[in-house]
Amino acid sequence: MNEPTTVRITHPLPTLAEPVFTLSEIGGLRAAGVAAGIKASGRPDVAVLVAGAPIACAGVFTQNLFPAAPVQVSRQHLASNGGLVRALVVNSGNANACTGDLGLADAREMCDRVARAVGCRPDEVLVCSTGVIGHAMPMDHVRAGIDAALAALGSDRDAGRRFLRGIMTTDAFPKEAGAEGPGVRVAGVCKGAGMIHPNMATMLAFVATDAVATPDELRAAMPRIAAQSFNAVHVDTHPSTNDTFLLFATGTSGTPLAAAEEHVTRVAHRLAWLIARDGEGATKVTTLRVRGARSAESARDVADTIAASALVRTALFGNDPNWGRFVSQVGNAKSVRSVAGLRCVLQGVTVFADGAPTPFDRAALSAAMRAEDVALDVFLAEGDGEATLMTSDLGYRYVEVNAEYTT
Repeated sequence: MNEPTTVRITHPLPTLAEPVFTLSEIGGLRAAGVAAGIKASGRPDVAVLVAGAPIACAGVFTQNLFPAAPVQVSRQHLASNGGLVRALVVNSGNANACTGDLGLADAREMCDRVARAVGCRPDEVLVCSTGVIGHAMPMDHVRAGIDAALAALGSDRDAGRRFLRGIMTTDAFPKEAGAEGPGVRVAGVCKGAGMIHPNMATMLAFVATDAVATPDELRAAMPRIAAQSFNAVHVDTHPSTNDTFLLFATGTSGTPLAAAEEHVTRVAHRLAWLIARDGEGATKVTTLRVRGARSAESARDVADTIAASALVRTALFGNDPNWGRFVSQVGNAKSVRSVAGLRCVLQGVTVFADGAPTPFDRAALSAAMRAEDVALDVFLAEGDGEATLMTSDLGYRYVEVNAEYTT
């Protein structure tokens, strides 16, 4: 009798443009990534980012009530160091989450080891981990990886790429972005494909600019930047324990942050789009824009309600202009009081208005939905609240990946 064959589903990958800059090409930073044996695959799993002097930093972290040990330690360090840091150490393959006091000790040891090599206080080092939950850290591998990464630090483009490979887990492709403006550079990398939901997602994201900023200025800018990027991306309604977004400003360009924030936001948005595009099997990103809600909070609730629907997202995967699924989810949103003025527009085509479907060419619209970028616009008549959310579609590959990935 023949053994059953496991069917592997092809994950269509996006076309990735060469970024303007990588993280290691921001003035004042060096980076590295190495394979230390944490991952059974032998892929890179320890990464470090080091600044030549203390630099401004601000962070946004998970709101999950089970924050991983590195999240707790990094929060504590940012509180004690005043937002001035020298280094970041990251491991992948093990989340160091739900690991109790031992996990906290391991996260602190990672910071201590880097601090000794760099010549700074331990609280000037931040730490992040990503991978499976509930397993003790293999510290012998981690220690060796940190030492090897510190010895391999570089500021060329390949150094930033090695850092990026060291933070990836189920990512199907590397996620990086860069931008420049008059006298300023911005670059960032991130990882994340599943357990993604706003506030935050199972992602690690690191963005750096050579603009001049104080920690207070970065902290003030972070909510605006995150709201348009990492807090506006949805894959599977499952926030994680390790979510971290860190923003660094090295100050080497002399350009003020005010002149750089637009470019920082653009880089962060691109990284968030790439997370949604990966989506553990996603084929596209749909940008949900809700306008005319009673408030911004209400608009966000409508967008979340639509994006949370498996029926909506499977319709997107199937290129099915099934307006009934979109419209009915608006009616399910708790913050909506009236749908009398509801209008729904898909890829620029009005599919529902005035309480009824509108005539449209279904075959042509289905073909238009095959694009990597799909626009779904929902208009209400309750106020001037607006919100935008990026979501992935839901296909066969998502089930395959998550049925085999253990915590």
